[in-house]
Amino acid sequence: MATHYPMPKPESVQEILSDLLGRAVTVTPAETLVLERDTPAVVSDYHADAGVLAAVCITDLRLSNMLGASLTMVPAATVDDAVKKWQIDDTNLENLAEVVNIMTRLFHSNDTPHLRWKAVHRLPGSVEGEIAELMKAPLARRDFEVEIDEYGVGRMAIAVG
Repeated sequence: MATHYPMPKPESVQEILSDLLGRAVTVTPAETLVLERDTPAVVSDYHADAGVLAAVCITDLRLSNMLGASLTMVPAATVDDAVKKWQIDDTNLENLAEVVNIMTRLFHSNDTPHLRWKAVHRLPGSVEGEIAELMKAPLARRDFEVEIDEYGVGRMAIAVG
């Protein structure tokens, strides 16, 4: 695995999301996000320029839809509809990819190799072996509750290797 990357603090996540979404966002530490085998969620992976997996960001069903919808100002009711249907809307997933790409900035430092966002993976479903390994045994992990004005509250976990 890659060199240990900095762990984003709640304030950093809040700042980047507030700036990107153009609305009030509150990020606070949370209990560990536990996903059951059939729970819809999204895993985003980040790799060093050499191609080595360095970090993952996991967003639960609600936050995956919230981040995607709020980026393009889609009505909050669409988030509730998607959550009731137990699915991550395709458009919200595309928009979420843009959000997690920008979140790459959270991992940059002068002491670590450059990092790039690679892909989003919809769960339930399979993720590559190294991604699953990092999710199970990271060098560090932080879990957050994310509240987006007008959209509600969802959960996020960031793990680095």
